[in-house]
Amino acid sequence: MRSSIWILLRAQLLNQLRLNDFKYETDKRKKTRTIAFAVSMGFVAILVVSYSFGIGYGLGSLGLADAIPGCAFAIASLMVLFFTLFKVNGTIFAFKGYDMLMALPVPTSAVITSRFLLLYGMNALFSLGIMLPMGIAYCLWVQPQALFYVMWTISIFVTPFIPMTIATVLGTLVSAISSKSRHTNVVGIVLSFVLLFGFMGASLSTGTLSSSQMSVEQLASLGSTISQKMDQAYPLTGLFENAIRSYDLAAFLAFLTIPVVWYLLFVKIVSIRYKAINTGLTTQHAASDYKLQRLQVNSPFGALYRKELRRFFSSNSYVLNMGFGAVFLLVASIACFIIGIDRLEQLMGMPNMRETAIGVAPFAIAAILGMSCTTCVSISLEGKNLWILQSSPLKPATIYRSKMAVNMTILVPIALLSSLFISLCLTADFLSAVWIFVIPLAYVGLTAVWGIFVNLSVPDFSWESEVTVIKQSMAAMAGIFGGLLFGLIPIGTLLLLNGVDRNLLALIVAMVVMGLTVALYKKVCTIRLSG
Repeated sequence: MRSSIWILLRAQLLNQLRLNDFKYETDKRKKTRTIAFAVSMGFVAILVVSYSFGIGYGLGSLGLADAIPGCAFAIASLMVLFFTLFKVNGTIFAFKGYDMLMALPVPTSAVITSRFLLLYGMNALFSLGIMLPMGIAYCLWVQPQALFYVMWTISIFVTPFIPMTIATVLGTLVSAISSKSRHTNVVGIVLSFVLLFGFMGASLSTGTLSSSQMSVEQLASLGSTISQKMDQAYPLTGLFENAIRSYDLAAFLAFLTIPVVWYLLFVKIVSIRYKAINTGLTTQHAASDYKLQRLQVNSPFGALYRKELRRFFSSNSYVLNMGFGAVFLLVASIACFIIGIDRLEQLMGMPNMRETAIGVAPFAIAAILGMSCTTCVSISLEGKNLWILQSSPLKPATIYRSKMAVNMTILVPIALLSSLFISLCLTADFLSAVWIFVIPLAYVGLTAVWGIFVNLSVPDFSWESEVTVIKQSMAAMAGIFGGLLFGLIPIGTLLLLNGVDRNLLALIVAMVVMGLTVALYKKVCTIRLSG
């Protein structure tokens, strides 16, 4: 069984990391894309490491070095939890090549273990990028004993197990429940969003100290307060802190044992229903009361639009990764409207923040909407079926417009509703309210066109799992972070240049965004659809 697990894992790693492209690929363009992807991943890793070290060193500079271990563990666990929830469906379940893999003479538990270990490898790197720099920051302030280095190093690779298995169990439950329904994907998407917002609500319910509540006397005990809050949100944090700070070997052994037991139970339980769950997820339900009626004829654009819309909602990973930001924006804007600006100022400890918020709001909404870029992977997701579009008597521009229309169909209603709730919350004047509506709508158009432009520049049609394209492709990162950057630049300008007129800035940004959208659109329409 061990050899089967290793063979399966090795094949998945070669595919995920695209190592064969470096060794055997003869097409220079494809090889260049692979190298560019590796470089971009390296850049993201540098950002994660730098940010993590900054958090650890900042806590130490405030005299809160004792809180660093718990923060490192909690942050790494939370990130692993969220990212694993997005990856479960498409990696553990309903992945491409499932039928071929299950036909091989290998145990079901070997298949589950190999795919779980693939997730573990990715999350272990994530844990390493967070906990290693924070551990270095802790050493700079505390100068711990030699035993700390051994325990911390082992903990880095053990930390992902608990949140990863919890996320996988939750993903398994979502998949199992949704597999019983005729509308499998709809149920799965709704349950996934409920889980994500449930975690966020539970985290916020633990409470934090605002700047208005904090005094000089409280700063000395803030480290223990932070630890208590993290222990409330994730009880295993206390066990980890006792092991690391007090060099408690018993606590450390318990910390190591729990993930192993949890993992063995997970594999045993899931292997029993694994085939049934996958069968439910990959089986299409046909209506038994079909009646022949008049056939509807759509224009080429209409047919492509409906096809693309169904493609988007047929994939949990697609909806969760590209739609979460937009859904979060709508929920947050409704919450802000209900709470009111006065209460928000009290909760955040920032009196008189209304004027600043009015200037920042249009670009903040736009930045979040820019991250919900469905078009940045829509062409790559055609995969091996690209030849169907290429051989059809359609202009490439028609294909691109259908994909952009889907992105705008999703974002425009959310942009309008979010702008309405935010403007009412801030009680903005007429001109400011106009910009709160206009700027996000302008960014929606740019987001749709920018995504197509990026995907045409760096397509990927050789994927085995759509999760690879949606989460790990260079086009996905450029589309999501590019849209975020477009919104953050005006915010930075507004905050750094205190004397700048916010209405003038909004006018300039709106004109630049619309001009860039038109220019990119004309450019995109001239590009051929090639594999």
